[in-house]
Amino acid sequence: MFKNYLKIAFRNLKKDKQFTFLNVIGLSAGIACTLLIYLWVHDELSYDKFFVNDNQLYQVMEHRKGGEVEGLSDESSGLVSETLMLQNPEVEYATPVAPADWWQKFTLTVADKNIKAAGQYVGKDYFNVFSFKLLEGKKNDVLAVKNSIVISDELAKKLFNSTQNAIGKTIKFQHDRDFFVSGVFEKVPLHSSQQFDFVLSFDYLADVQSWVKTWTNGGPHNYVLLKKGTDVNALNSKIANMITRASGDTTRHIFVSKFSDNYLHNTFNHGSRTGGKDEYVKLFSLVAIFILIIACINFMNLSTAKASGRMKEIGIKKVVGAERSQLIIQFLSESLLMALFTTVLAVGIAWLLLPQFNHLTGKDIQLKFDPTLIATLAAIMLFTGLVSGSYPALYLSKLNPLAILKGKLSSSFSELVARKGLVVFQFTLSVTLIVAVLVVYKQIQYIQSSSLGYSKDNVIRIDSEGKLAGNEDRFAAELKNISGVVNASFTQHNIVGRNYATGGLSWDGNVAADQAIYFEGFYGGFNFIETLGMHMAAGRPFSKGFGADGNKIILNETAIRIMHLKNPVGKNIKYGNTDFQIIGVVKDFHFESLHELVKPSFIMLAGGVSPYYKMMIRLKGDHQKETIAQIQRLYESFNPGFPFSYNFLDEAYQKQYETEVRVSLLSEYFSALAILISCLGLFGLVAFTAQKRQKEIGIRKVIGASVNSIMIMLTKDFLKLVFVAVVIAFPLSWWLMSKWLNGFAYRVDLSPGIFIIACAAVILITILTVSFQAIKAALVNPVKSLRSE
Repeated sequence: MFKNYLKIAFRNLKKDKQFTFLNVIGLSAGIACTLLIYLWVHDELSYDKFFVNDNQLYQVMEHRKGGEVEGLSDESSGLVSETLMLQNPEVEYATPVAPADWWQKFTLTVADKNIKAAGQYVGKDYFNVFSFKLLEGKKNDVLAVKNSIVISDELAKKLFNSTQNAIGKTIKFQHDRDFFVSGVFEKVPLHSSQQFDFVLSFDYLADVQSWVKTWTNGGPHNYVLLKKGTDVNALNSKIANMITRASGDTTRHIFVSKFSDNYLHNTFNHGSRTGGKDEYVKLFSLVAIFILIIACINFMNLSTAKASGRMKEIGIKKVVGAERSQLIIQFLSESLLMALFTTVLAVGIAWLLLPQFNHLTGKDIQLKFDPTLIATLAAIMLFTGLVSGSYPALYLSKLNPLAILKGKLSSSFSELVARKGLVVFQFTLSVTLIVAVLVVYKQIQYIQSSSLGYSKDNVIRIDSEGKLAGNEDRFAAELKNISGVVNASFTQHNIVGRNYATGGLSWDGNVAADQAIYFEGFYGGFNFIETLGMHMAAGRPFSKGFGADGNKIILNETAIRIMHLKNPVGKNIKYGNTDFQIIGVVKDFHFESLHELVKPSFIMLAGGVSPYYKMMIRLKGDHQKETIAQIQRLYESFNPGFPFSYNFLDEAYQKQYETEVRVSLLSEYFSALAILISCLGLFGLVAFTAQKRQKEIGIRKVIGASVNSIMIMLTKDFLKLVFVAVVIAFPLSWWLMSKWLNGFAYRVDLSPGIFIIACAAVILITILTVSFQAIKAALVNPVKSLRSE
């Protein structure tokens, strides 16, 4: 019996080639798109989930509130980890981390090899907290001494030409200090948010940078491994005021947050998760479902529309005794056969598109047929087959056989309403997607063209290391002799993102101690402000022409406003116990993404030797390749043995919006696909309508109707449906995109122009889709249409 159902299903699909072609294209495209989105979502959800003790691994977060400024930070004092261990038996292990993204890359030397590698400083229990696989060495011992270094197997291969027997070998760090290899770990997985090639002891860092182990400064990250069964809420209540008890600072409160959740749920409000990248995961999951539903609706509409061609078949089967359940199984068999075929085709399409999809998303997704993927494909196939075939099966199987065979059966009102409702639903989703694409595009354009308060273009960054450290001013002076260099300076700050926050400033009229303000600190050399193209609102920048500026400070406009200072230039404030004179006010500049409001900040003149300093070099817009080659030669003369590396500041800025840019691109492609699938269904419905009304069209032509009037007659009914869809889609899309834009402190307005463009686009697409079949029907010779009469 089932074999017979399949045979009939195959014959019916083969019989109507146009119907089959439209369904195959629509369903396979929809399933392929759904599969690609599933692979992307699965990849996003797998970040940081591979750790053995994932459910016990937490990161320490810090809530700060001072004056008008309130926020959350993943940075805190480097003393937090050891204090948590000492005071809380629930904490099994804890480790501070000075992450790899604080620096560019360090230079590691073995014999004549100089290798640039990403490193971070970690506590002695790091490999107890994080279960990165150690190939050599024991996790309790590898960081027991300060002069030990633990390297990846990939780095070991580069340095020693082998991943084995590296223990005890010497690596010179920054051409300055010898470290002994105490362990080798397997290369960090791509699905780790921490990416590094080696680790050094955090205690070693504290010896050379004592501030990382003070309560008054933030910076290091802290992670804990909790004992099984720990009540996290109770622990958070207990540790909230730990910094207050240790330092007297009442503005900082800590809590722990599950580490593997932080990649996706990285937006907090008062310690509660309120969003993050998971919003995009949810968004594209919905898009996948919508596209699949749109493809299924096409099948439903075309199947019910073509029902008239199969009514006699159904009537005869019912007369000879076929049960309704048998007819339902037959029609579902046809839809499931179609779903199976299109799923197989969709897998092939997805496989072909995967390299381009990986390029768009910046991922390395592989199509591996593991049990999870096979189960997902089976679920998609069943969903598609059952959903797309359910309505046609239920509708066709209930028809009255006598009415069918007498030819008295006509389309019911409920059938027409259902079919039109499905078309409206399709285009509601399509219009919503068009509005979303336009809004995301406008916001990305706004981000890229907004004035940041400094000029990010044509600026390269170079780490100040080796003999260059401490000689930045001399190096900057020689850089200016290169014709392609406009200006040069140095700073400890990355310029992009928060690097150094402190609440150590005080002044006359300061707010209460429990409302201390946190400032972002920038330490720069002479010409720092000029090199970055910042603008002074009052006073002057640092200058050698005014003598010693080491006890001077420059504040941004937001700082002046929050500090309630009037005529600030010339006034003194304290940083710690030292007096600093305000010599200028710099106009606000964005050192964070436009998701955030500008924070109060200060600029001081940098001095001494620091591993954090970076040269900032502004280039002319032309001949940059030649200019960089000259800079490299100068750098190598200063720093023999140190590989020259640089990056552009604007690239670092754009990286903040990497997710939004990729979401924008994906939205454009998926929206175009959704509209295309909708149009395929509309194209089929118009063809069916024209076929059904061919005698009416013939009569109208005989009595003098023009081609234009017939085309308008066929088009207007579909345009009415589109207008209904627009009316529904506009408030829905306005609500959705308002929520998305609220994630940006600086954003575009939802102007009427966006909705007008979306409306015009969908109307134009509808007219182009409908007009082809309408014109074709209008041009048919009426003699052919009326021949049977």
